[in-house]
Amino acid sequence: MLLIVGLGNPGIEYEKTRHNIGWWVLDLLRTKLTGLNLRLLCYSRVYELKHELKKEVDFIVYPLTYMNNSGKAVKCLYEPRMDLVVIHDDLDLTVGKTRVRFGGSSAGHKGVSSIIDALGTDSFWRVKVGIGRPFSKQEVINYVLGEPQKNEKEVLIRAADYIADQLCLLITDRNFSRFQQNINSFNSNENN
Repeated sequence: MLLIVGLGNPGIEYEKTRHNIGWWVLDLLRTKLTGLNLRLLCYSRVYELKHELKKEVDFIVYPLTYMNNSGKAVKCLYEPRMDLVVIHDDLDLTVGKTRVRFGGSSAGHKGVSSIIDALGTDSFWRVKVGIGRPFSKQEVINYVLGEPQKNEKEVLIRAADYIADQLCLLITDRNFSRFQQNINSFNSNENN
């Protein structure tokens, strides 16, 4: 079973912000899938995708706890037999750069840190989407909670759409090695 979690903040005022790139990916993923059932549980909007042949259910999750408390929602849904994939923004990657890694520290991302603390492990997949970094450290909060410029937004949408396509393949074949390789080699400035 896959537990695919997009990190973001609930509310219309956060919808188009850089910090909500995890939700952008899930929104695009949902347009590519059929047979999703929506449920509200565990402080989250949860879409279930049932696989009749495999007798499995995958979950696409939008935590409604706000970014820094995402661990509360994930802990409520997570079971050890699940493959957890967390999609989030990354200030240290250039705009549109994508990276997948398994395990490791939160690298200062408070949403990821909340999940690590809640689960007591860092053993899960992270899909990082670069949003770049503002010029000044004092501007970080306004930057991540701000909307990207038009050209920046186009690059982020290309990256989010590519990740959504790769998640569709992962849902089908569970090939994490290919998933990681494809996303790590993607260049949103070249691929249209």
